Amino acid sequence: MTRSLNLSQLTLRDKIREAARRSHDLNEHLEQAFVPKVHALRKLSRPPEPDSIPAQDTSIRHQAASVLESEKYTVGMDEEVSALFAAIVEDVEQALDKKAFH
Repeated sequence: MTRSLNLSQLTLRDKIREAARRSHDLNEHLEQAFVPKVHALRKLSRPPEPDSIPAQDTSIRHQAASVLESEKYTVGMDEEVSALFAAIVEDVEQALDKKAFH
């Protein structure tokens, strides 16, 4: 999982930059790691074509374990990005409330 942040120590600008960076990282992870692993698992677990060698159970289990590990990483990244988005919303709401009172 990526490094954790102390969101209270970041400025709004830093939160926005970090959210953009981590969103990009999450998207890249999904496109280049998670989805290809899922497709490989799906391909392995399909019924074999006639006259072809069926996939070994160990191969399927290994690929399924790889997908599950990648999914855990994906969830962690998503939680971090969501926390950044929530912190951004909170900062913006606080700024708008302060502006409304002046």
